[in-house]
Amino acid sequence: MRWRSFALFAVIMACAALLGLQVDRRITASRTVTQAEIETGWKAAGLEIAQHTIAQKENFWKVAKQYQVNIDSIVGANRGIAHLSAAQGQTIRVPNQRGVLHLTEAGESAATIAALYSVAATSISVLNNLKPKHILVSGLELFIPGAKPVRLSEEMSAQYGLRGIFGSPLPGRITSAMGMRKHPVGGFRGRHTGIDLAASTGTRIDAAAAGMVLQTGEGEHIGKFVIVSHKDGYSTLYGHCSQILTIAGTSVRKGQIIARVGNTGRTTGPHLHFEIRKNGVPQNPLNYLW
Repeated sequence: MRWRSFALFAVIMACAALLGLQVDRRITASRTVTQAEIETGWKAAGLEIAQHTIAQKENFWKVAKQYQVNIDSIVGANRGIAHLSAAQGQTIRVPNQRGVLHLTEAGESAATIAALYSVAATSISVLNNLKPKHILVSGLELFIPGAKPVRLSEEMSAQYGLRGIFGSPLPGRITSAMGMRKHPVGGFRGRHTGIDLAASTGTRIDAAAAGMVLQTGEGEHIGKFVIVSHKDGYSTLYGHCSQILTIAGTSVRKGQIIARVGNTGRTTGPHLHFEIRKNGVPQNPLNYLW
């Protein structure tokens, strides 16, 4: 009898444990947030993720401007991007708000993700429709508002490391990028060694970084120009100016006015021709001016 009592007790305990496990699983399932629930939060916040195909002569900066976001939002929404050179026909995802898409990993929570991106956990919870009871599983996409991407490829990390060295010399519109092009005045094909920033005549031109004015002058093609030397072998050139407001040998601060926009030299209108060089070799300014 005693043996039968023990056996019955064991069966009862096993059934209770199984029932408890099933209850726990049901509770966990009911608390596990789904992608559909997350995207309900996106919709309420007006967030949309568009599929954009790169057209001829488009780059990521132009696309970002079109959607009123920034380059961080492009990089943060496309985990497969390894560099910042867009290819015609390439399809990318573009949010209509600044921020990044985060792919969740097991064990993460709104709090740990907030710490990773240095943003408020409440902003993540509200935009992604997360409740305190919710459990995050791996493979979900959350939108982190206002954040910059942190999980980058080695190559992209190197490019991000260039940020902050230089500031934009003026808030003009980019009308010509670096690379091969047909010269707008001469009609010949050649390498454009900087970028052109359209702005009204007289707009202030600021030093892109602290340094020493190396040279000022005027050339047939570049017009009135300023060259500033910076640390680590960098230099910047500012061309087609209407006025030069500094002299060689002068130390300048980042953001200090050094010239004004004009259309001296060979141009089709007022703009700034801006170059960044390292040890004399032209660098793509778009790798620095995000």
